[in-house]
Amino acid sequence: MHFLQVILAAIGLVAMVEAAKHQLIVGTFSTHFLYTIEYDDAAQTLELVKKTTTDAASSWIALSHDKKNLYGTDWTAEKSSFVSYSLNEATDIQYQARVFGEGDCLGVRSIFVAANPKPPYTVYGNYYYGNAKCGTVMSVHDNGTLKSVIQGYEYADGSAIHGTTFSPDGKIFYSADTTNNSLWAHTINDDGTVKYLSQLNWPAAGADPRHVVVHPNGGYVYTVMEGSSEVASCLYMNDKLYPMSQTYPLIRFGENATDFWSDEVALSASNKYLWASNRAHDSSRKGYISAIEVGADGKLGQQLFLAETTSSGGFANAVTPSPFDDTITVITDNSTGFIEMWKMNDDKSGATPVARLDINDGGGCCANAVWYN
Repeated sequence: MHFLQVILAAIGLVAMVEAAKHQLIVGTFSTHFLYTIEYDDAAQTLELVKKTTTDAASSWIALSHDKKNLYGTDWTAEKSSFVSYSLNEATDIQYQARVFGEGDCLGVRSIFVAANPKPPYTVYGNYYYGNAKCGTVMSVHDNGTLKSVIQGYEYADGSAIHGTTFSPDGKIFYSADTTNNSLWAHTINDDGTVKYLSQLNWPAAGADPRHVVVHPNGGYVYTVMEGSSEVASCLYMNDKLYPMSQTYPLIRFGENATDFWSDEVALSASNKYLWASNRAHDSSRKGYISAIEVGADGKLGQQLFLAETTSSGGFANAVTPSPFDDTITVITDNSTGFIEMWKMNDDKSGATPVARLDINDGGGCCANAVWYN
């Protein structure tokens, strides 16, 4: 009897540990706020716990490696720039610095920011619209706050990079060039600056890579195609990217890819699944969310489902998988402004929203989300 009580108590303790409240931070496109959201995975609820006023509208935000700093774009700035906040906790967000682009980068809009999780923890900024072929590498102070531009570099005429990521060892920098329909690889030097390595011109016209993510083994690179509404993968070897022949649709058979513009691709907590999302141009239509199986070697397997989202997504419909459960992802909407938590069905045949939080701030919310804990 005592043994049974011990077992039951242990099971209860595990359940209590697994059931927790998790905090996220959400950016905006055109309003000067950052939102701290709390997700209760037992009650399956979302709650707004803090609205922080900022001096930037960050259409993309990224955490530092230690989650003590948050970096953001400024979507509405007259001069393209990137902002830096200190994080004492998810509800204590303090503005610290702003770093401006240089040269031609000043005349375009900052669109994406990424923080290298490996020393020297440099931060990389990219641009869109106008002459957006440049990229910016920024150093950080010892506390992680943005310090200064240490390199301005260029891609190619007509380039506009919408998403970037790093190899697992932080030595390769990958860029998705939407307007030039290509993927780039740069080596990262010891000081964080980059050097051109290779460019893959995508073999299918109009595919338009938007965002990119790398498997932890470093051998496979995944990208979401804004133009063709699909997910594709590449094999990386000998300093070059080689496209795999199989792609995965983010629209249903018979639908026109030009009615959509795919948004995001991201790996689940233990890299079992690749989540992806699509947006609809027409606000009266709905976007899509999908998950694809990922093998232990990084090779993509079966597409598990393609489900309609609850809205068009506006500028967003961005998925950010949870760091604690492969089957859970947050998705942000900008058509009316809300955050939803989605959970994969037990049989993996689909996914449904289990929680929703509406944030009507005049059309700014919601851009992407990051999981703080």
